[in-house]
Amino acid sequence: MTTKEKIQQILEQRIVVIDGATGTQIQNLEIPQEAWLDENGKSQEGCNELLNATAPELMQKVHNAYGKAGADLIKTNTFGAMPWVLDEYGMGHRCYELSKKGAQLVKEVCDRYSTEDKPRFVLGSIGPGTKLPSLGHIHYDEMFAGYKETALGLIDGGCDIFLLETCQDPLQIKAALHGCEAANTERGTQVPIMVSVTIELSGTMLIGTDAETIVTILEPFDILSLGFNCGTGPDQVKKHLKTLSELCSIPISVHANAGLPQNRGGYTYYPMGPDEFTQKQLSFTEFDGVSFLGGCCGTTPQHIHALQKAVANIKPKKPTGSISPSIASLFNTTEMFQKPAPLLIGERSNATGSKAFRNLILDSDYEGTLTVAQEQVRSGAHCLDVNVEFAGRDGAKDMRAVMELYNQKVPLPLMPDATRVNTIEEALKSIGGKPIINSTNLEDGEEKFHAICSLAKKFGAALVCLTIDEKGMAKTKDEKLAVAERMYKMATEIHGIDPSNLIFDVLTFTVGSGDVEYRDAAIQTMEAIRELRERHPEVGTTLGLSNISFGLKANARRFLNSVFLHHCIEAGLTSVIINVKHIIPINKMSEEDRKICEELLFNADDETLFKFIDHFLDVKVEEAGDDEAYKALPTEEKIAKLLMDGDKERMIPLVEEARHEIHPDKIVNEILIDAMKVVGELFGAGEMQLPFVLQSAETMKATVDYLNPYLTKQEKETETTLVIGTVKGDVHDVGKNLVDIILTNNGYKVINVGIKTELETYLEAFKEHSANAIGMSGLLVKSTAVMKENLETMAEMGLDIPVLVGGAALTRGFVDDFCRPIYKGPILYCRDAFDGVIAMSRIEKWLEEKQNNPDAILDTKLAGDLVKRVEKVEKKVVIPPFAEIKMPSPVPIPTPPFWGRRVLQKEDLDINMVFDWVNKKMVTKMHWGYKRGKMDKEEYQKLLKEKVYPEYERIKQEIIEKELFEPTIIYGYYPCRSNDQELYLFPEIEGWNIDENASREPFDEVKKRHTVKFTCPRQHRKPHIALSDFFKHDRHDVIALT
Repeated sequence: MTTKEKIQQILEQRIVVIDGATGTQIQNLEIPQEAWLDENGKSQEGCNELLNATAPELMQKVHNAYGKAGADLIKTNTFGAMPWVLDEYGMGHRCYELSKKGAQLVKEVCDRYSTEDKPRFVLGSIGPGTKLPSLGHIHYDEMFAGYKETALGLIDGGCDIFLLETCQDPLQIKAALHGCEAANTERGTQVPIMVSVTIELSGTMLIGTDAETIVTILEPFDILSLGFNCGTGPDQVKKHLKTLSELCSIPISVHANAGLPQNRGGYTYYPMGPDEFTQKQLSFTEFDGVSFLGGCCGTTPQHIHALQKAVANIKPKKPTGSISPSIASLFNTTEMFQKPAPLLIGERSNATGSKAFRNLILDSDYEGTLTVAQEQVRSGAHCLDVNVEFAGRDGAKDMRAVMELYNQKVPLPLMPDATRVNTIEEALKSIGGKPIINSTNLEDGEEKFHAICSLAKKFGAALVCLTIDEKGMAKTKDEKLAVAERMYKMATEIHGIDPSNLIFDVLTFTVGSGDVEYRDAAIQTMEAIRELRERHPEVGTTLGLSNISFGLKANARRFLNSVFLHHCIEAGLTSVIINVKHIIPINKMSEEDRKICEELLFNADDETLFKFIDHFLDVKVEEAGDDEAYKALPTEEKIAKLLMDGDKERMIPLVEEARHEIHPDKIVNEILIDAMKVVGELFGAGEMQLPFVLQSAETMKATVDYLNPYLTKQEKETETTLVIGTVKGDVHDVGKNLVDIILTNNGYKVINVGIKTELETYLEAFKEHSANAIGMSGLLVKSTAVMKENLETMAEMGLDIPVLVGGAALTRGFVDDFCRPIYKGPILYCRDAFDGVIAMSRIEKWLEEKQNNPDAILDTKLAGDLVKRVEKVEKKVVIPPFAEIKMPSPVPIPTPPFWGRRVLQKEDLDINMVFDWVNKKMVTKMHWGYKRGKMDKEEYQKLLKEKVYPEYERIKQEIIEKELFEPTIIYGYYPCRSNDQELYLFPEIEGWNIDENASREPFDEVKKRHTVKFTCPRQHRKPHIALSDFFKHDRHDVIALT
């Protein structure tokens, strides 16, 4: 039985107890000065690890006390036994020796106290060291090598479990995990790993990582437990423990300090005695998953003895937490399945796609690349693709330099994008968060695919898989799915990658080339996305969106890309690599623009490409304020339009002029509020993406700020006070700030507590300011769950404070079904800032009534509660059952001149006939560029007749005379049958079955003999015909192929 299995077996029965502080006990020992001397006779006082070699009997005294106290896991005195820490004492070369000796000392104690009923385990303590890799103090490679050396010493000394404790930087944790894993591999052992991070009073790790983000980052790794130690006392750790319990699917450990440290006469003092400490620790057992308890700074054998007695018969609750598939920066978690979709991956930090970024890389101006990243953050991207590869450059070196900066200073998750394995690996060594690797495929066979999958598994990254195999890019839906399935199987079964960490890019070819082969490229891509998500709903999908319009005019591409994105999202696309600024919200397009884009995407007919080109020949992306239609609008409609367009620059001059004819109160409370309601509706319907919603909200804030001096101020004798903040995990504050401004202008006092607000912060501010209500705001879907959790906690505390809730993702249904039933206090659902004013006026009136009537009831029904509840139905293309589709009129089955294929060589052909297959219009208009432009019809026809077509004929004759190519034609006739959307082809020998009187054997038997199968997509519009419908099902038909 492995150690991990033994521990899991014990956890079935009881809590496992970790010992207490080692450093505290060392400080209480009377250590002779000679024990601090190194091999050169130099004093190294403060290097506790040296005592393993110079004063082993004293260290055994410490460990023995904890063994006697009943600890199951006894830590080694190796917290700082890493080369870069020991180097500060000139003893880096003694890392292995001191680690091994530290484990041997504890091993002797464990052997002394172990019984069959209560085995003891050597817990190899591995600290964070004195350097943070995410801040550039030390590189991953040096840290990895040092941790491996420490781990080898611990293993050789008899260590049972590694404990990575007091972790302060996720990148440090990854280096330590990899070092321990490498040591296990080298020694052929299976020493499990516990990870314990330190959450500061700020609510994050020292580097700025919060509890949810650390779970996201470490979720892919094989660790025994995850937990907290040091930093704070038991009281402070409890709120973070609740988060961990909700998210964590593995056992949780807590070894807290004996309270917050105090300074007493220049000495550090920890105030909690054994009994108080134990009572606090006992309260942790109410959380699911809490399985290991122990002590950190300030705890003694007495603390551990009391704790061990208290938990001896307590069986830990099973871990029940789970986390949505997510990626993470060093600071924040981002869900991969955004609601509404998709996850927006910024594409501008790319040396191939962005000239500005490329020039910065060529100049080695790595700091300058941050401006490109920050622009994408402001544009609303959820994640950043980063590609630095450029001919003549050292891609690995550039990637490391850029990623080290982005890891520190960019708040979004990162997507290293490279073709070379070593470049991807260099990126991963610099990223503390959970990134996405872009990408892997099978173009070069399986070896490179496996190498990148191994990196994804090792570093806990999500992985983009491109549908390319040894034959090239998959073109049809079936080819795309076949390659995807092959990669899915290898990634999950061979490498153990969780399917939720796989993202498939089924790729798309351009529909702008005119090539007949790619006319249905959009359809093939969308149908592949749809079926892949149906088969594997747990995986993600992505696209490099702009490929669909390659070769077309820039402005036209923006329209086509935007419509294509809309339909891909409906098909199940979960993420997109995109320049957010180049997307046009569907609601801003004319019906005609959208329709002609859809005709091209859905391959309506042979002329759609030319219609598309002509339509967008002179079209520019509409800029608000430039067009005649805008100028003709009334002022109020201009204001609303600019708000919906997010056009802050034009809005301020407009409202400065408008405020003289329209009262500023009306501009804010009617025009802007109503326009923002429309923005919210478009967002909810998926017709306006989040970045554009934020632009509109920022425009509104800037407008209200500008108009603020001119708004009517309500004076009140007493101030009704609201504490407002954006809930935990949400950084969006535009809407919340607007509520602040509008309520303040209406005479209410607002205490704005900012973003990512913990419930404790709300309640502390409520008490400090003697407030009357709390306002919880949030943009994200997950924020609604946080509101519910806050209300549950408030209910448990016996509170009945009025609570205002609002935000883009919040609905009346959620408030009615999940919030009001759990909280006895008043809940007011505010759809906008104006509802907030009404809510506060009602609270004010209610408070006055309560003075005379303590039983007065607050009316909580606002406008949002009076609207009929409508359950949102996801838009979906509905294709009727096969039996209900009207089939094309039947025609007699033709008799082919032969069965099978024929090949016509040069000598069999009239080469002039070959040119009948050339699309003259496509060659001259698309490839040669002879477009009508601003010419009138007659002028254009004259150009074609007198210049273009004669030139075409001249080149044609030159090709014929000089025999510049040798044409070959392959064609044939084959038996076939249809079955709904499937078209089956059979060997030529079965041609005899064409006869109507031939065998009518069951189709299931017939199809077993097919050689090729095509899947033909159905039209999304009536009559929903597929190509397969033109062939018979009950008998063999004939198909002609070239």
